[in-house]
Amino acid sequence: MSFQYEKILEDFQPKIKKSLYQTAPANREDLEQEIKMKIYEKMDVIQNIDAPGFYEFVSGHEEVAETIGLYLQRHEKKKKEYK
Repeated sequence: MSFQYEKILEDFQPKIKKSLYQTAPANREDLEQEIKMKIYEKMDVIQNIDAPGFYEFVSGHEEVAETIGLYLQRHEKKKKEYK
């Protein structure tokens, strides 16, 4: 878990640093440590996020599915026209 935690901190470090500028300089170091502790506490949640696959997501959003379907049809039609 240590490597994953370090990787997540590395990925979030620019956002953390940018956000720290919204607080007083005297409090930044403490706030940074608290943010890192919260990320560590939530590692299990982060690792166990079960995001839906593309088709699972689209099946719950018919309007999006229709739009994608229309786009794919147009794309296939244009592809045939260029041949």
